[in-house]
Amino acid sequence: MRPLRVTSGILSLLILSLISSLISTGLAAQNATQEHPPQTARQALIEMCFSEAPGHFEKHLPTITRQTFSELGQENGPNYTGILSALQMQTKAAGGKFETFDVGPTLFKAKGLPGRVDDEVEITVERDDLVGGEDQIELALHTTTNGKEETLLPTILRFTFSMKMEGDIWRLSEVSATARFPIADPTFLKAMQEHQAGQNEQMALMSVRSIVSAEKSYQSARSSFACKLSDLGNSGKDAPRRTYLFDQQLASGKKNGYVFSISECDPSHYRLAAEPVAPELGQHAYCSDEAGTVRKSGDGKVATCFASGEVVEEKVPAAGMLRSAPQNPSTSAASNSARIRISQGVATGLLVTKVSPVYPPSARQARIQGDVVLKAIINETGDVTSAELVSGHPMLFPAALEAVRQWKYRPYLLNGKAVGVETQVTVSFTLLGN
Repeated sequence: MRPLRVTSGILSLLILSLISSLISTGLAAQNATQEHPPQTARQALIEMCFSEAPGHFEKHLPTITRQTFSELGQENGPNYTGILSALQMQTKAAGGKFETFDVGPTLFKAKGLPGRVDDEVEITVERDDLVGGEDQIELALHTTTNGKEETLLPTILRFTFSMKMEGDIWRLSEVSATARFPIADPTFLKAMQEHQAGQNEQMALMSVRSIVSAEKSYQSARSSFACKLSDLGNSGKDAPRRTYLFDQQLASGKKNGYVFSISECDPSHYRLAAEPVAPELGQHAYCSDEAGTVRKSGDGKVATCFASGEVVEEKVPAAGMLRSAPQNPSTSAASNSARIRISQGVATGLLVTKVSPVYPPSARQARIQGDVVLKAIINETGDVTSAELVSGHPMLFPAALEAVRQWKYRPYLLNGKAVGVETQVTVSFTLLGN
């Protein structure tokens, strides 16, 4: 066999063909890359937290983590991105709007959260450090109320999500949180005072409304108003038979930086005052009387409140705010007379539909949790027609109230006839991971 002799012309053609092939392959790869660019760690985090596609969360977990969760059972797999995905769920539940951003200083922005219709929540990217196959993304949570950013908590909280590349997919490997407390910073200290003063004001307003409601119940049962807060609590003279004010700390006259008192009282009249212990913090004083209207004064003085106090708007549901359509007075009176009190355990046995509350983002951010106890009125058909706060944090109260108003009960039968009932219900708020 003759040896193959490659002339310079043939060699040139082979080289040109090879170059052309390489160029074509490179262009095809480049076009494919342009059509399907690789996902960034930030995009992977957004998909993990906010996507609704099947398996969006598990997709970005390390293989060993998925295997472990599978062995433990799906219900035991903790969702470490819950602080982000919860914002999305709460926004959608309230009919609000949210956006996510692949690039830029903002990762997530939402408006229209439950109980915060005019407020905004924003998650910003404070740091995005990409080194090889690992990326650390540091996030900060900001809330804006009435056009003003809440400066206390967003300033000190940071969450860092560590993403690692595994099998061409960014996967979450670690979540960490840090808090910074600049206790010598005057701005921080002022913000802390303002934050606490605002919390005290909310609680004081709720407390005044609770006392007004208790006075109405007391007057209905005894044909006169109570002239002492202790008479409304379980330390009163008829305590063995009935308690009208379930919060015993409030019944003592002092709670959350406020002093509560009843004055100028007789069987048909009373004056209720709530005065801040430290008026220099700029907290309002609150006052009311047998008419039930709550007023406030900006100078923190009760005398000003009674003389020229501003009527408090119902920005949050107050005691007894949930009511059904207006009824004929005679029908309403008959319904009230037939209503009886039942225990919480009996009411729970009648519960048919229980709607879980949407955790308020501001309460979650402030790490507030616990039980909210409500006094509920349930009519003959099993609908909750009114509810008022008995105990619990005021930041959790609106969400609890919104949930309870959707609960449905089987009618309570007395001698074979459905009657309205009064009972207590408890709504629990628990932070994940605690």
